[in-house]
Amino acid sequence: MRILLTNDDGILSPVLYRVADALATEHEVVVVAPSTDQSGKSHGFTHRPEKLLTYLEEKGMPYPAFQVGGTPCDCVKFAISQLMQNNLPDLVVSGINLGENAGVSAVYSGTVAAAREAALWGIPALAISLMAETDAHIDFALEWLVELLRKPEELPPPHTLWNINFPLCAPEEVVGSEFTAMSTVMFTDHYEEVRTEHGIKGYRLLGRKPKEKFVTGTDDYALRQKRIAITPLQIAQTNTAELERLRLEEVRS
Repeated sequence: MRILLTNDDGILSPVLYRVADALATEHEVVVVAPSTDQSGKSHGFTHRPEKLLTYLEEKGMPYPAFQVGGTPCDCVKFAISQLMQNNLPDLVVSGINLGENAGVSAVYSGTVAAAREAALWGIPALAISLMAETDAHIDFALEWLVELLRKPEELPPPHTLWNINFPLCAPEEVVGSEFTAMSTVMFTDHYEEVRTEHGIKGYRLLGRKPKEKFVTGTDDYALRQKRIAITPLQIAQTNTAELERLRLEEVRS
């Protein structure tokens, strides 16, 4: 399988090459990642005539690898429409990200946005994130991913992305995986005032998701139950229930 691998942590992330090396043992891998850390950039991309995108090929790699001066979305868009236009990937893998991207985190995530961009082009995509950051958790997720890719018939169809999150517990405590809905529990955000060494005042964003609000069947809940959460996401964002309500009101009027 031909796989486009990207992330939102940037081309210098050591995790990126651990993923690439693992996948390259059984697949054709092309790495296209941001030049710098782009965490939390969501689906931003570089456009307008005066804003130019730049890229640089990484030499001496066992697989093609490029750094792009832009966002995760830029990486996928540029790879599909320029770098790989004559030999498109069969699948896009975004991650492995250190830090969860479950529930509403997916809205802000550059990792998930890269997978979403692929789905917009009709290419199936996986966004993969870990709640823990140890080598053991990374190795466990890699083994799970490699095994998943051995069953291409079970991967998402075109125009679809799966947002996959691994729980915080030790790998040996994981009790399986679960297909879940996206949680909509919002962060309890607040800002902490800080000052730089030069006395400049600024604000640091802090927050957490209140666990007591997690609902059975959602990704946030599954992670707390020590399960791998696999959430299929779609491109269309239409609120179908609200649309139907408005159409009924329109008919009545």
